[in-house]
Amino acid sequence: MSPGNRHGIQAAGVSKRFDTTDALSPVDLTIAPGEVVTLLGPSGCGKTTLLRLVAGLEPPSSGTITIDGDSPDSARRRKRFGLVPQSPALLPWRTVEANARLLQDINLDGNPQRLPDVVDLLDRVGLADFRHAYPHELSGGMQQRVGLVRAFAIDAPYLLMDEPFAALDEITRADMRHLLATLCEPTNTGVLFVTHSLAEAVYLSDRVAVLSSRPGRVVGTVDVDLPRPRVPEVEDDPAFFAIETELRHLLYSGASS
Repeated sequence: MSPGNRHGIQAAGVSKRFDTTDALSPVDLTIAPGEVVTLLGPSGCGKTTLLRLVAGLEPPSSGTITIDGDSPDSARRRKRFGLVPQSPALLPWRTVEANARLLQDINLDGNPQRLPDVVDLLDRVGLADFRHAYPHELSGGMQQRVGLVRAFAIDAPYLLMDEPFAALDEITRADMRHLLATLCEPTNTGVLFVTHSLAEAVYLSDRVAVLSSRPGRVVGTVDVDLPRPRVPEVEDDPAFFAIETELRHLLYSGASS
């Protein structure tokens, strides 16, 4: 992935108010190029709202957001980030390969010779044999793999991910977080990831930002100083449990504040 002019994602004094409800208190957050930052917090605390503000899907009520120096709208037009929602939202009439290639097909102004090979990406996630299958023939975990490939296929330097594994069973979810880590690390992809899962946050992240109950504010950030590449065995490391415990204490303090 070409580094280009990468300055990271910057959110400064960002808040959001819906009618009479404050969803987010002013939040300051940075995601450096290649860094994985997770938003962790109770339901309704504004995690998804903050991600939507970064993606330019909602305007902030106050503060500024830049992605490599651009506004979110400009960054979206320049394909500086890929968005991975909770549901992969695959088109039922397109095959796995065609769904994975969807954003490449839409972004026809890009240079296809410089974009990743979709078939190679499908092979890396274990779906090469299903490239001609249709979404209804896939399990939930397989559909989410197609969604990941679709996001990586545009070669964006950042991914914005809104609880993409929340609907999966725990075994599949553990497989998916390992798969995401193996896809991100060699490409130096920066990620803003939303989750309710402590284990997911620790496994994937370089840093975790813990949000309070609504209106969400950052009550603390925790560095995840675990070796990369991450492997499933790291979850048995006492250091892994220690970080989980620190995050849990921050969550409890934020929920009661």
